[in-house]
Amino acid sequence: MKRLFIPLIFLLLLGPDPVAASDLLVITESNPPFTFNETGGPAGIATDLFLLMAKRAGLDVKRSDIKFWPWARGYQEIREKPNVLLFATARTGEREAQFRWIGPIATLRSGLIALKSRRLVITDPVWGAWRYRYGTIRSSASEQELTSQGVPPAWMERVHDRALNIRKLVNGHIDVLVGNETNTYHTIRRLGLDPNDFEMVYQLMTTNLYYAASLDMDPDVVNRLQTALDSLKADGTASRIAAQYR
Repeated sequence: MKRLFIPLIFLLLLGPDPVAASDLLVITESNPPFTFNETGGPAGIATDLFLLMAKRAGLDVKRSDIKFWPWARGYQEIREKPNVLLFATARTGEREAQFRWIGPIATLRSGLIALKSRRLVITDPVWGAWRYRYGTIRSSASEQELTSQGVPPAWMERVHDRALNIRKLVNGHIDVLVGNETNTYHTIRRLGLDPNDFEMVYQLMTTNLYYAASLDMDPDVVNRLQTALDSLKADGTASRIAAQYR
């Protein structure tokens, strides 16, 4: 009896076996300051936070294992394949039942952003889309919200890159940029432009950013990641990471 008992205690103290990176497909996209690509690979608040979460949760994931893909491609991948984790993802009613959720990471305000010099007044997004050219990020939460409010996709100029939309706005190729304030204004500054030249002319929604996991992902892995995130918030690590990207 003693010969069986001692090894059992030893195994329990070791905790869960690390989950190999090959067991997961981890995807992010250009969504600064939360996720963006640098010479050393994916970076940003949500990326750095996830790597620490993975370590505490016993997942063997390195920065080089994270795939940096256009949002629409990652969004399609997580809905079609098992063991995919996609971030940072806005948790909306439309998406609620599609994924398992780990978070929140942050709260965002999304809407219609224009140049102040245009002095646009939009009180209804559908009317605005009929009159003005909207630039959206394909399959983004803001684009999906516009569609749910009655704006046909054919009325939108859909791209994969937020910086491209900002350039199109500045150059007069679109009238309105559709997105959230945090990402948009961060990208505006990175492009060397003045955020004071832009304004939100209509608010679409307020959402929380999360890590989205495939529905078939092991609930134990999801729970371990959530516990790790909660601990990083509790000990102040999450706040320190966010401060580094201000």
